[in-house]
Amino acid sequence: MRIEVDCERLRRNTETIVKMCAAHNVEVVGVTKACLGHPDVARAMLAGGVSMLAESRLDNVRRLRAAGIGADVMLLRLPALSEVEQVVQLAQVSLHTQVETVRALSRAAQAHGVTHQVILMVETGDRREGVMPERALEVARGMVGLPHVELAGIGTNVTCIGGVLPTRENTRLLLDVAEEIERALSLRFRIISAGNSATLALILRGEMPPRATQLRIGGAILIGEVDSTGDWPSAIPHQDAFAVAAEVIEVETKPSMPEGPVAPNAFGQIPQWEDLGLRRRAILALGRQDVQVEGLLPRRPGVAIVGASSDHLVVDVTEADPPVRLGEELGFRPLYGAVATAMASRTATQVVRPMRGA
Repeated sequence: MRIEVDCERLRRNTETIVKMCAAHNVEVVGVTKACLGHPDVARAMLAGGVSMLAESRLDNVRRLRAAGIGADVMLLRLPALSEVEQVVQLAQVSLHTQVETVRALSRAAQAHGVTHQVILMVETGDRREGVMPERALEVARGMVGLPHVELAGIGTNVTCIGGVLPTRENTRLLLDVAEEIERALSLRFRIISAGNSATLALILRGEMPPRATQLRIGGAILIGEVDSTGDWPSAIPHQDAFAVAAEVIEVETKPSMPEGPVAPNAFGQIPQWEDLGLRRRAILALGRQDVQVEGLLPRRPGVAIVGASSDHLVVDVTEADPPVRLGEELGFRPLYGAVATAMASRTATQVVRPMRGA
């Protein structure tokens, strides 16, 4: 299996998004986590106009630093207590909900003679990281004023686990919490980190509240989509910066229904099958160990994914145009989950096309 990335298209996507956000005084932080901190992807985002990168894993930040990338980095995943020493050495900003972790971070930052910026994450409906709004002031009190730590802002995250879309209302909730904390603690947040790629929809609809100062953007740059609704098909120029391809290793005509007693498959699923009679099927040298197959969209007309095991992808090619032949490659457009898993796969060959002039 092969995954290809066109860095010039990533640069153009970044440039479009940075301009879109700048018109609303919103800074873009370029999220490279789906590509494991790939230096060429990071450079494309920086060339497109972002000034800060964001990562979830410290190993990926090390990869960026080893490649000579000196831009400020935001750590997206809440740091573990065991990681605070590395966090203050590798990143300039991190997201938090736990006062105990920030106290440990303060001690580590003091020991290393640096000041680390902290963003307090607040829950606005998606139910991933974030303190509940009614607890935010209490938690902020525990973080503000710690040595070598600056409580620089407040943030939220949506769409990632609950699928909750950003709205004017849940974004306004974040701003209300920010203003409550500012009044109570006599401070002014520099950063209101209002969300991720999906929050671009508020900018496109003209609904972004004016106090928002930052968005953390990964998926929209990488796959050219604002969110999963499909409401903004032409907002970002390139939906094809990534491509996946795999070789056909079998082509046979078979009944569409399994035969014999059925139990859960290797992944604990009991698939439901429709009897379509005899169908032409191909098997590709690609499986769930390589990529999230549900995030692959076949490029050839008439090809449909039937299912996958660890190492085999089965596709229906009965109506494929042109017909599928043994030994050729079939291509797919990967969605975000497929990009993230394919870039993390040890078995996938990565082909990186540089930016123009690079």
